[in-house]
Amino acid sequence: MQTRKIIHVDMDAFYASVEQRDNPSYRGKPLVVGGSPNQRGVVAAASYEARKFGIHSAMPSITAFAKCPGLIFVRPRFDVYRNISTSIHAIFKRYSDLVEGVALDEAYLDVTENKQNIPYASTIARHIKTAIFQETKLTATAGVSINKFLAKMASGQNKPNGLTVILPEDAIAFVGVDIAKLSPGAR
Repeated sequence: MQTRKIIHVDMDAFYASVEQRDNPSYRGKPLVVGGSPNQRGVVAAASYEARKFGIHSAMPSITAFAKCPGLIFVRPRFDVYRNISTSIHAIFKRYSDLVEGVALDEAYLDVTENKQNIPYASTIARHIKTAIFQETKLTATAGVSINKFLAKMASGQNKPNGLTVILPEDAIAFVGVDIAKLSPGAR
């Protein structure tokens, strides 16, 4: 049986990065996409500059503002995000028809057998990241492994704009499972 090759692609601070890309005055500044702190809003996305203050998605906007009084609040433009997401998914489809979108900003790709006949999933992930940047001017982080769980874990390791590979022989150590402590039925 062939070992599966799964890539998890996660756009870096997607909504916030789109806003910083489209409005140069926002670049390098703490920014959130979401509702106003004056109207019981919630953070939908936070730029990496805002994350340094402990700001994250699903946080009440008033809390985010308290953590960073200079925070820039931008209303979401979901039509723009959907259009970019469509373009990104078209890039995925160049490599595999087995694409599972999780949200506008992330997806799993099974590239075990891929359209380009590229032997290494890490090479495909690099090609995808490069194409996304060239075509959208946005960065993505990718994780590569033998299943969706490990690919997702890998993509969370090296953000932003990273690539992490968890090889089959490294999977157990990466997850931190002590085989000796597992019951015989779980091995």
